[in-house]
Amino acid sequence: MTEENKSQEVIEAQEEIKMRNVARTRVGFKIHLGIFVLVNLLIWIIWYFVIQNIVKDEFSGAMLKTCISITAVWLILLIGHYLIAYKWNKTFVEKELKKLKKQRAKQLKEIEDLKQKMQSVAAPSQNNNQ
Repeated sequence: MTEENKSQEVIEAQEEIKMRNVARTRVGFKIHLGIFVLVNLLIWIIWYFVIQNIVKDEFSGAMLKTCISITAVWLILLIGHYLIAYKWNKTFVEKELKKLKKQRAKQLKEIEDLKQKMQSVAAPSQNNNQ
């Protein structure tokens, strides 16, 4: 097996790992979404059929506020999970990679500039010694 084939296999294996991680994240979100729907459906059914219709006092109003709060907070968390799984995952990694590449290119340019300065300073002193 040639060196080129080995490197190609390594690249393919790395891509496979990346795809598995993305798939795992997205499946996690889908499970989270399913649990959100089922639990909130149960909460609201209990509130509507048990608490609202049977208990007609301040407790019903307090429970309504509690149900709304639970649903709202969980929905915000679910939206965050969606954004991480589908939108920001690749974008954040790519942005950070571009940032690191720019920093590295800047560092290499500074090193080259310093080398040229050192050579220009060293060249006249060598000419004077001859």
